[in-house]
Parts: sequence; structure tokens; C-alpha cells
Amino acid sequence: MHSLRIACVLVALALVADSRTAAAFNGPLESGGYAWLELLDQGRFDDAFREGGELLRSGVTQAEWTAATRKVRDGFGAVASRDVISKDYHRQIDGGPPGDYFTLRIHTRMADGREVVEVVTLMAGTDQKYRTVAYGTKR
Repeated sequence: MHSLRIACVLVALALVADSRTAAAFNGPLESGGYAWLELLDQGRFDDAFREGGELLRSGVTQAEWTAATRKVRDGFGAVASRDVISKDYHRQIDGGPPGDYFTLRIHTRMADGREVVEVVTLMAGTDQKYRTVAYGTKR
């Protein structure tokens, strides 16, 4: 009986620990992704590049990244709303080193009625701050 009670307490503690870990990463990461997208919405591509993580900036100049991102965002217009479709934590992304990644898939509606799915991936840096390291869209 004593062993069963200890096992139940351990299971309960594990569940609490897991929910605290999830709660610690809920909200601030989404806010960080949204704040970074707002830089793009405002046409502040250079700021978005500087605010991005090292992986975003590696292997490409600021001018190259800005030109490519302007192409992706061409014709976006004013954003009417954004809703998170999914969010995922993972240890690896294509072309990236192992690490702690958080990906948001966001359904974005433009003021003119057009819709797009934006994909924003953040990665924890050596300072443990999550910064955007990948961005793309699916129309």
C-alpha cells in the first residue's frame, strides 16, 4: 500500500512538472514570434534581421535576406488578423543544428481578404532567449 501511494505521488509530481514546463514556454514564445512578425508588417526588414537569431543571419548578408524576405512578403498588404494554427517544440529543423526550437504556424488574414499561413521558427540561443531563426509562408 505504501509503495502504491509513493508511485501515485511520483506520477502526480511528474504531471505537475510537465505542465509547469509547458506553461513556462506558453505565451512568451508566441509573443516573441508575433512581435517579430510586426517588424515585417511595418516594413522594418533590417530590424527583423538584427533581431533574428544567429541561424537566421548565418550564411546570408542583411541585404540578401531583406531582398528575399521582401519577395516573400510582396503583396501582403495590411494584416487584419492572425490566429495560431499549431505550435510545436522540436530538437531539430531541416538545415539547422540540434537545439531547442519552437515553430508557430499562423493563419494570417489580410485586410483585402487574402489569406496565408506564416511559419515562424524560434530557437533558444546560448543566452536561452528564443529568437526567430526561420520564416516562410504557404499560400
